[in-house]
Amino acid sequence: MSDELSASFHNWLVDLRHQFHQFPELQYREEKTGAKICEVLESLSVPFQTRVAKTGIVARLTSNRKGPVVAFRADMDALPLDEANNVPYKSQCRGIMHACGHDAHITIALGIIRWLLENNWPQKGSGEILFIFQPAEEGGAGAKAMLETGIFKAEPVEAVFAGHVYPDLPVGDVGIAPEVAHAATNEIIIRLKGKGGHGAYPHQCNDPIVAGAYLVTQLQTIISRNLPPLESAVLTIGRFHAGTASNIIPEEALLEGTLRTLNPVVRRQILTRLEEVVRGVESAFDISSTIETSKGYPMLVNNPDLANYVRNCAGELLGSDHVHLRKPSMGAEDFSYFCQKWGGVMANLGCSDPEKGFQHGLHSPHFDIDERVLDIGVRLFVHVLMRYSDQ
Repeated sequence: MSDELSASFHNWLVDLRHQFHQFPELQYREEKTGAKICEVLESLSVPFQTRVAKTGIVARLTSNRKGPVVAFRADMDALPLDEANNVPYKSQCRGIMHACGHDAHITIALGIIRWLLENNWPQKGSGEILFIFQPAEEGGAGAKAMLETGIFKAEPVEAVFAGHVYPDLPVGDVGIAPEVAHAATNEIIIRLKGKGGHGAYPHQCNDPIVAGAYLVTQLQTIISRNLPPLESAVLTIGRFHAGTASNIIPEEALLEGTLRTLNPVVRRQILTRLEEVVRGVESAFDISSTIETSKGYPMLVNNPDLANYVRNCAGELLGSDHVHLRKPSMGAEDFSYFCQKWGGVMANLGCSDPEKGFQHGLHSPHFDIDERVLDIGVRLFVHVLMRYSDQ
């Protein structure tokens, strides 16, 4: 497939994306989003199942000939963020915004389905394609929840594909990591308990704020002084809460953060060192502490053969100079659960054009996309899915 989409098809995609964008919903609450998806699927006479892991939807295209079963995933949820863009399709839901492009991902998936039907893939193709409209990617592990329902237990899926809009690349370009694509995460909660009192008499107190401030700087040395220089990790303290008034030394301080790693050995090393550093601060400041660490998403590892396959498809469609080998990202992605089960690949779809104002990063209140990426996404994954099914 190399032909451009028609103007009417593009306009249909844009209108659809605007509808999703105007009415964003948070994880596991994607009711209106799901209803719109079902409306489109019904108009196309595509069978689907709803209420998978609360709000997930699974649609199916089946051809007349036997062949491989493959899957395409589109995430649906938005972020708790007020949109700062002044556009006609601005979010109508206060405090909620599609700032990570999931509105585009849904639209691309529906566009793939429409294109395949209009070009008689069920009659001319082979195999089956599952379209997974997934809830709760933004921290809710919706992929894991969908897998745990057992709905895919009997599905012999050979490969799963996904696209993600990517403002670090211009529209028309694609980036694919050859293997490790996204980091594993750990959430960290540290509670420091000291002895409170009057701010004028610190010598009578054991100040958890001073201990916590010291701890934040000490934790940064784990990466710079305990990690081999060629390894990568991020340890960020994103929340520090303590105290009630300027002249009171509090009893407790709370620190919350995130650890991002690309290597399980490094992950264990940092968590061990984290506990040692906290214990050292505990002793130095005569306070007590507790540490809680919980695993988040696992690493997203692209299947190397599938990554190479998608790169070749993208090169055929867009030209090899528009296809880039992408380095691993420290961001997390729950598509990793699908890749662990079946093997898969995520391709990053360039969506920026600074001259048109599309230059802001993911999770920014100013984030928006050059909507030509919708056409690119449909064309690329139609090519990927059709070619795979005909192998």
